[in-house]
Amino acid sequence: MRSVFKRVGVASCSFIIGIAGVLLITTLSVDAQSGAWKPLFNGKDFTGWTVLAGGGRGRAGGPAGQAPATPPAPPSIRPEERGWKVENGVITSVAPAEGQRSGSLATVDAFKDVELEFDFLLAEAGAKCTPKLGDKQANLSEDKTCTFNSGVTLRNAYQLNLGRREAGEYIGIVVHRTVPEAIRGNVDWLSSGDCGSKRGYLEDCDQFPMIRKKGDWNHVRITFKGTHLQAWLNGKQIADVTDDPTDPAEATWKEAAPIAFQWPPAGESGGFAGSVKYKNIRVREL
Repeated sequence: MRSVFKRVGVASCSFIIGIAGVLLITTLSVDAQSGAWKPLFNGKDFTGWTVLAGGGRGRAGGPAGQAPATPPAPPSIRPEERGWKVENGVITSVAPAEGQRSGSLATVDAFKDVELEFDFLLAEAGAKCTPKLGDKQANLSEDKTCTFNSGVTLRNAYQLNLGRREAGEYIGIVVHRTVPEAIRGNVDWLSSGDCGSKRGYLEDCDQFPMIRKKGDWNHVRITFKGTHLQAWLNGKQIADVTDDPTDPAEATWKEAAPIAFQWPPAGESGGFAGSVKYKNIRVREL
C-alpha cells in the first residue's frame, strides 16, 4: 500500500507541477502581450501633457462696432495657463490665466487599447442634493454646487464621469449620443457606475453601498480593449460596457486618441470654485 500511495503521490505532484507550469506560461504570455506600466505624470511638471484646443478670451473691448482695445489672447496649450497646476506631486485644477479659458488636460500621446490607473480627490460642496431630475431634465438639487464634477475621456468620446451620485453625477460611463434614453437630448449613460452599473439615469442609489470616499482620495482603474470598457473604483468593479458604434459620425470613437482629464465646468456647479486633484497616473497598452 505504501508503494502505491507513493506512486500516486509522485503522480499527483507531477500533475500539480505540470498545471503550475501551464499557469505560469499562460501568465507570462499574457504579460508579454501587455505593455509595461508607464507613468503619465512625473509628479513635478506637465511633461507629456498639453491642453486640448479651445478659445482664448478677449481681455478688453471697445465701443460697439470697433475693434477691441486689446486683441483676444490666443488659446494656450500650456496647462499652467489653462486652469491647472502641479503642487506637492499633485495635479490640481485652478482658475485659468487672464485672457484664457479653462481646458481639458490631455496627454501628448494617443492611446487605444489601454489599462489606466489614477487617484482623484473631488471637492465636496452642497448639502441639499438629489439624484432625481425634473420634468425638463433639470437637476433638482437646491444647491447647484452638488453637481461639481470632472471626468476622464478616452478615444475621443467615452468619459468616465467623476461626480457625486447624490446629485445624479455618477462615477460611470457616459457618451454624447442622441438616443431615446439620453437626457438633455444627447447625454447617454452607458453605465451609471457607482449607482449600480445599470443603464439609466433615474435610479435609486440607496440600494447600493457607497464606494466613493467623500473628501478623500479615490483609486480608479480602467481597461479599454476593443469594444469592451470596464472600470473599478477603490477595488470594486462599477462598470462593464461593450459598445460598438455603427454610426459613421462615431467612427473616430474606435480610434486612438489622447487621454484627457476634464477641467471642472463651473457653469454646471453654479460657479463653485472648488478643485479636482489627480495623482499616481499611469498607463499600459493592452
